[in-house]
Amino acid sequence: MKLKALLIAIAVVVGTVVVQAQEQMFEKFSKNNDISTVFISKALLSMAGNMDMGGANIKSLSNKLERMEIYSSENKNATALMKAEAGKIASDKSFEVLMTVKDKSDHITFYAKRNKGDSFKDLIMVINDPNECTIIRIVGTFTMEDIQGVMGDKK
Repeated sequence: MKLKALLIAIAVVVGTVVVQAQEQMFEKFSKNNDISTVFISKALLSMAGNMDMGGANIKSLSNKLERMEIYSSENKNATALMKAEAGKIASDKSFEVLMTVKDKSDHITFYAKRNKGDSFKDLIMVINDPNECTIIRIVGTFTMEDIQGVMGDKK
């Protein structure tokens, strides 16, 4: 019984450390003057459901999101930092690769961290090209069906 309690305590501590490390990465980006940042709060995202988003049905997804963060840079040192940090996401076992796209020199990778079951809590898109890096992070609780529903039936 003591061993089980110890293992649970270790799992909680390790999980907390992983989340803190990830948050520190994004905090590091926010403090870097060579990285442009955009933060969109839950309040603004919930208002997006009432806006025309070019035919995308975002209303059903908007109230499931906590925040959206966008980080981008063309500065050589900053992009190197961002690419190194994105490499840490790639090696983090709590994230899975949903999709990769390679178009000429551009490389786009979608990473997701699942909640229990079929929902996601963290979706990160990393866009690398030789001279620029952009990372888009969407935090909330949503399913693949929610994401597919944004695009709706375009027939």
